[in-house]
Amino acid sequence: MKTGEFSIKNTIRAVAAVTVSSLLLSCASAPQEPESNEFRLTLLHIDDHHSTLAPKQQTLVWGEQEWQVEAGGFPRVGAQIKALRAANENVLTLHAGDALTGSLYFTLFGSEADARMMNNVCFDAFTIGNHEFDTGDAGLAEFLRQLGTASCPTAKLGANIKPEVGKSPLTPEREWQMFQPYTIVERSGEEIAIIGLDIASKTKKSSQPDETTEFLDELETARRYVAEVQQQGIEKIVLLTHIQYDRDKELVQQLSGVDVVIGGDSHTLLGDFSQFGMKASGSYPTELTNADGDKVCIGHAYQYSLVVGELQAVFDGDKVQTCGGRPHYLLSDNIQVSDGIVTTYAPIRTALQESGVFSFIEPDSELQSMLEDYQGKVEDFSAEVLAQVPEQICSQEIDLPRRDGCANIMSSSAHRLVAEAFLHSVPEADFAIQNGGGVRSDISRGDFTVGDAFTVLPFANTLVKLELSGSEFKQSMEEALAYSVSDGGSTRAYPYGAGIRYSVDLTKEKGSRVSDLQVWDKGSNSWQPMTARATYIMVTNSFIAGGQDGYDTFYRISERGRARNTGIDYAESLVNYAKAQEVLKRPEDFATQSYVPAGGN
Repeated sequence: MKTGEFSIKNTIRAVAAVTVSSLLLSCASAPQEPESNEFRLTLLHIDDHHSTLAPKQQTLVWGEQEWQVEAGGFPRVGAQIKALRAANENVLTLHAGDALTGSLYFTLFGSEADARMMNNVCFDAFTIGNHEFDTGDAGLAEFLRQLGTASCPTAKLGANIKPEVGKSPLTPEREWQMFQPYTIVERSGEEIAIIGLDIASKTKKSSQPDETTEFLDELETARRYVAEVQQQGIEKIVLLTHIQYDRDKELVQQLSGVDVVIGGDSHTLLGDFSQFGMKASGSYPTELTNADGDKVCIGHAYQYSLVVGELQAVFDGDKVQTCGGRPHYLLSDNIQVSDGIVTTYAPIRTALQESGVFSFIEPDSELQSMLEDYQGKVEDFSAEVLAQVPEQICSQEIDLPRRDGCANIMSSSAHRLVAEAFLHSVPEADFAIQNGGGVRSDISRGDFTVGDAFTVLPFANTLVKLELSGSEFKQSMEEALAYSVSDGGSTRAYPYGAGIRYSVDLTKEKGSRVSDLQVWDKGSNSWQPMTARATYIMVTNSFIAGGQDGYDTFYRISERGRARNTGIDYAESLVNYAKAQEVLKRPEDFATQSYVPAGGN
């Protein structure tokens, strides 16, 4: 990063400007051909890959049939980026955060595998996402030490992240020790500033940064550093953000000077995928205007190593004239029909090739070799079959439309089953609570394996018992629901449970959103009203027991000595439950008895 150099640089620029002016005056009488100030910048980008290094099976709907094809995987990401880098000039390669957590590659190897593969691809800049803090400041510090090499010095960014100097492993001796607020890169003589932003409230409340680490307001921070780079004479400005697509759109319209936003966190698919049964959230790239009325190009690249974004910003001087490019949804060319027989696959291949959003690409051989270094250990760990699943058990967020193939119910079957597993591991508990964000996948029909359990519950959480009163439980529920609908909060804070019932009305004021609380009484085998002064034992995961996702009262209870960490890994509880059940059936009863969303019915 070039900081502290702008006074010398501006002096040089001033002298150069005088010299150029004199030359122009001396040649004023001679006819001049107009010079083009056009500068084309290509931004290749991914976000939210969440330690998803292996490919996935993708279902596409086309021609009134379903098709299966292998999609994504980090070796394909690398191959696509390397091909596009070779085909374009003035390229920036960017990662918009949440590289870590979410697969067995992280569970078994920490950040090592992700960093090794990212170093092979070689990103110019990476912005820190909320999940980079899932193992605290120390875990992030380890990842940042692994990320970047002498031949690939990836800039690590986080302008609004403020660890305490001398206390956090991120700043043991000084501010900006392990990451920077921005970096400045040069392409064809043009200087470009890249400013990194993380989602402030969500990271503080929905991840596990050290208590003394602060997260500053995104808009105020962006204004500060846009002004700082402009003082250095730099007018081509990229925001590399992990603050969600809708918030990106709100932010740029309040900022001056910003030209491009490459974003993440919301797992947003952009582009026209409608021909293949997929719904996107907007056009790729999305075009808006900033506070100056100048064009801004916005790009997001979905999730889980499935998409590489190729955004083309054409500048005239220091202003964007056109936004272009496309997403590359990465596919194998081995396509199979899901059901039935076809005589030729040429039509579906042609449709995908001409779609402007899908790309056939083979995995990069170096990255594939790296993946195989880890893949065998992952497969060995994953292989044990624990139970059979007669029909798919879906993870469905409370406020989203029901999905085909899932139970036509309001709540989430996978979350309910996870809460049942908690109670199985801690039978002395009266009830269990699991937040929405801790369950990360469906439970598919067929064999349920150890690997499946750790895919459903991929984070480093343990089970915690809390002793609390009925009034304390209600208060914490109200806090979490308030956070779930707050700006910068997360709907994944929503509580799912077993042994507990409640009704939720988000149109009401905070403090009045939860009603009809009932607890299953094991003695009478009946539902009984929860009473404010009675004491209950609740089991939950260590994440929300520590006050994250807005569950502040749980944290205060823990601080007062009324919590005990059982040491049972929350995924291990699902492993043990599945073994005991032998057959995992789709739940029929749910904690949420009625639900009114924030917008009403």
